[in-house]
Amino acid sequence: MIRINAQPDDLPVTTYKRAAYEAIRDMIVELEIPPGARLVESDLATRLRVSKTPIREAIALLETDGLVSIAPYRGATVRWLSKLEMEEQRFLIDAVELPAFPLVVERISKQTTAELGRIVRQMKRARTKRDGPSFRRLTALTHEIMFRPVGYPRLERFVEILLGPVGLRYDRVFVDNFADTWDLMLELAVGRYELIKDGDPEGAAELVRRYRDQIGVLNSSRFDHELVAPYFQPPE
Repeated sequence: MIRINAQPDDLPVTTYKRAAYEAIRDMIVELEIPPGARLVESDLATRLRVSKTPIREAIALLETDGLVSIAPYRGATVRWLSKLEMEEQRFLIDAVELPAFPLVVERISKQTTAELGRIVRQMKRARTKRDGPSFRRLTALTHEIMFRPVGYPRLERFVEILLGPVGLRYDRVFVDNFADTWDLMLELAVGRYELIKDGDPEGAAELVRRYRDQIGVLNSSRFDHELVAPYFQPPE
């Protein structure tokens, strides 16, 4: 994780544009820069010790990601979380992933299945250590590994978009802060892996539906929680 006071040598990529993008993206995902905050190019440039040009380019990419809103005369602000966006996210993930499970089971190799199992074991360790950033990264990776064997590039791209920075930010709020939701996420990953390994696409799809329903109910009950409410836009 690159923090807002990172030094130049801390930036782990070769271009300042990509480095600035990843640094600011991670700070937004991890809520170090909260929703509603303005992104002031000169401040970010000073803190990351780069010029304003890569900061400006990074902010444009973040707008494409859905993390930032840019308005004339107001500049860039971090987007608030949205109940409607959460519902849409869940709907789209189910619409994209659930019909693909038969192809996943049909086309996944033993090697890829073993790779998926290793990632699930790493998720267990991350949960034990309460390492939220690693757990979220590994969760996204399980989806990437699962659907890669299907061989549909646009499917892979859709999954990447849906589980990208916007989805990770919701998980930061609703998973990291609540042990029951975190445990359900882990149980889902473990159970889905076992059913794929056993060649049961219908069982995998049904498991996903059941667990996502449970998680959705828990999340919906917590919009007013003190650890959640500050990240949703307050009423005017």
